[in-house]
Amino acid sequence: MLGIYITAGYPNADATIQALRILEKAGVDLIELGVPFSDPLADGPVIQKAAFESLKQGMNLDKIFDLFKSSGVKTKTVLFSYYNPLFAYGFDKVIAKCKEVGIQGALIPDLPVDEAEELAAQFKAAGLDLVLLAAITSTEERLKRIYDLSNPFVYLVSRVGVTGSDSDLSSLRGAEATKQSSRQLEDVMKKLKSFGNKPIAIGFGIDSKEKVDATFKQGADMAIIGTKTVKLSENLKEFESFISSLKTKV
Repeated sequence: MLGIYITAGYPNADATIQALRILEKAGVDLIELGVPFSDPLADGPVIQKAAFESLKQGMNLDKIFDLFKSSGVKTKTVLFSYYNPLFAYGFDKVIAKCKEVGIQGALIPDLPVDEAEELAAQFKAAGLDLVLLAAITSTEERLKRIYDLSNPFVYLVSRVGVTGSDSDLSSLRGAEATKQSSRQLEDVMKKLKSFGNKPIAIGFGIDSKEKVDATFKQGADMAIIGTKTVKLSENLKEFESFISSLKTKV
């Protein structure tokens, strides 16, 4: 499976609508629609810039819901948002608007599993998904809690750090990888897989067909691309060409 992240409102609202339609036409399995935030701690400079530019243009959750509805896209889409914007908007209202426009849940990168149980139950009761992130440094006990609460898949961050670094996904780069980092990712993947049949997605640092293929060889069920697709969203022809090059045997 293939997941693609884009920042809502970057480079502008119309481009976001067109990018959503391109992703649906290409048959991607998941769209992460990024909610721009002023303090995106997990993101590198490319996505930070996109968020700031989008915010400067006045993008907010109401406009994001409107542009998604106007896109007509039916592909499974979740909001990728830090906790603060959703909290400020109100989770009851977020859930109601998601259901209204057809967004199927949220992925909240800074929501710790210790504080996720109530919100996960709220989303589940509404028929929506809440995706949690697992780290390669997480203990087995913590991984199990994340696995149990995260739906419909677990997002495994490939390494410690922010998105978009040249060193991202080093554990999936063949001869360039260190044995230690490769073993670490493999061990975490095995632990998550031992808990059941829930899909495991790998993200951070995937920016090519080669790396997409490597994630599946590593045992992942989904590869998620973000920084590369945000950068290419500035030129929709290049964006479409790149997406088309990825969507094979995934």
